[in-house]
Amino acid sequence: MAQFHSICKKHDVPIGSARMFVVNEIPIGIFHVDGEFFALDNRCPHAGASLSLGTMDRDTVSCRIHHWHFCLRDGTYLDENRPEFDARCFPVRLKGDEVQVQV
Repeated sequence: MAQFHSICKKHDVPIGSARMFVVNEIPIGIFHVDGEFFALDNRCPHAGASLSLGTMDRDTVSCRIHHWHFCLRDGTYLDENRPEFDARCFPVRLKGDEVQVQV
């Protein structure tokens, strides 16, 4: 059963930035957009590049290698209607100063 894991403190990921953390051997990108936190599998579904090292623009991230675009809110691949390339998305909650991800 999936459970929430404390992954970092809010201040560990400043607004407009992203960081990668590992939970249960899964690399997870945490993205901070205007006070909201989002979590995606850090591996681009196309070629495995780090999404947390990509370029953020509001609630999207583009992969740094091939520039594929993903919605941070739900992982949707935005360049084409190809759901097989959606990034895995994880629920996030804040508990005090902790950012928690359900894995």
